[in-house]
Amino acid sequence: KLLQNAPDQEIMLLGNESLARGAVEAGLAFATTYPGTPSSELSLNLFQISQETDLYFEYSTNEKVALEVAAAAANSGLRTMCIMKHVGLNVAADPLMTLAYVGVKGGLVILTADDPSMFSSQNEQDNRYYGKFAGLPILEPSSVAEAKDMAKAAFELSETLGEPVILRTTTRINHSSAFVTLGDIKERNTKGEFIKDPMSFVTVPAVSRKLHVKLLENLDRAQALSNRSEHNILTGTGRFGVICNGVSFLYAEDAVKDLGIEDKVKILRIGFSNPMPDQMIE
Repeated sequence: KLLQNAPDQEIMLLGNESLARGAVEAGLAFATTYPGTPSSELSLNLFQISQETDLYFEYSTNEKVALEVAAAAANSGLRTMCIMKHVGLNVAADPLMTLAYVGVKGGLVILTADDPSMFSSQNEQDNRYYGKFAGLPILEPSSVAEAKDMAKAAFELSETLGEPVILRTTTRINHSSAFVTLGDIKERNTKGEFIKDPMSFVTVPAVSRKLHVKLLENLDRAQALSNRSEHNILTGTGRFGVICNGVSFLYAEDAVKDLGIEDKVKILRIGFSNPMPDQMIE
């Protein structure tokens, strides 16, 4: 059902199915994963899609290998997604830190599915800190429908900046169901080409010092994009302010309505959360 070329049709999707559909609409060509709940159904759907299309998909040996394989594909010009649950990014942290310096040629989206309240996990770490740690942009959807659109936007942002983008979801997004409006499916480019470039890919200190400067410049560019991003939404009127992101946006909206204070509270929903939209917040 995720391969239907039926723009504007509404269908009921699980959050992970919505994310998979967004990746397909973006022209995803290459996907790797070490699956774990709450991300597992996303991997399953991409595996099933790979059986019916020319999408390359693999269940990797572990998350580190998944990210290294994805990095190679993305630096061969392919739109690529690497999928794991939150604790998996700990395993992939070694290549993640250096990949932030190296960057990518084709869009690379790293999907980290966080698990607040530990429905199926040994901890509830907040992987937004990996974005700050590595210096990478983070997008965070607030609904199942937005998850599809934000998955598509993440590929565009990755190619604009030449950097991987972290798409951070939570269990309430991955495992909720809602109606999603389908979009057009972008033509998939599956023919990559790797061009040797030691001054970008061989991260000895002399090279990495220059790449670090590029990373800091990209962060400045990302900051400017965040401040004018459509993913950062300001609603309501009043002298009080609530700043939130992810599904907490919906809880905040409900609370304001239940209290009858819609005319007293502005809500800033931050979807492009790293770098923070400092000007918007001010």
